[in-house]
Formats: sequence, C-alpha cells, structure tokens
Amino acid sequence: MSRTDSYRRQHDELLEVVTEISGKLDALQLAKDASEVRALLSKLMGKLKIHLAMEDKSLYPQLLKSPDPAAKKLAQRFIDEMGSIGLVVEKYAANWPSPTAIQKNANGFVSETRKLFEALGKRIVKENNELYKFVDQQ
Repeated sequence: MSRTDSYRRQHDELLEVVTEISGKLDALQLAKDASEVRALLSKLMGKLKIHLAMEDKSLYPQLLKSPDPAAKKLAQRFIDEMGSIGLVVEKYAANWPSPTAIQKNANGFVSETRKLFEALGKRIVKENNELYKFVDQQ
C-alpha cells in the first residue's frame, strides 16, 4: 500500500460523483427539478472538503517538514495553486445553495458546473501524476 492510496481513492470517489452530476446537466430538466442534482452536489462538496482537509492537515505539513528541498517546493506550489481552486469551489457552492437557485438559472448552473468540473479534473490528474507520484517515490 502506497502513502497516497487513500488520497487516490478519494479522487476516484470525487470523480464518480462528478460523472453522475455531469450526466444530469440538462438545463431544461434542471429548470423543472434540480433536487437530485443539488443533493449530489452536497455529496460532492462534502467529499471535497474532507479530501482538502486531509491534504492540508497531513500531506502538506509532512512535505513542508521534509529535509528534501524538492518536497518543500512541490508542497508549497500545490498549496499556492489549491488556494485559488478552494476559493472557486466556495464561491461556486455559494452560488447554488438550493434546488430553487439552480432552477432559476439552469443554464448558468450548467455552464459554471462544467467549468468547475474541468478545473477539478485537471487538478486531480496533476495531483495523481505529479504530487502523489513524488510522495510515493520517497
């Protein structure tokens, strides 16, 4: 078992929910009823908060305390990059607090959700292929 197995598993779980929501991004349908998508969004946000907290409280502090300057530099870069994504996620969640909010602007929700999911997908790939790979090789 590698040091990053739990983080990778969380990524898989996040992507499963993203895929489920993505399959329901039909603005006409969402304008009628967004309760299922909003429930899935709550599930996604909960999983994402747990994942980010684990990274912030365990993974990054370990790397920042490493005697290896490359580990410190990599951790700091990912922390700096994630800060902006974290703010984007918070703003996104605040924009869509209820099924009614989604129903009132279904087209905006679909557009914003696709952009967020693209950014999250890129971040997950980057963490898996760069950060976690580095950690596992230590």
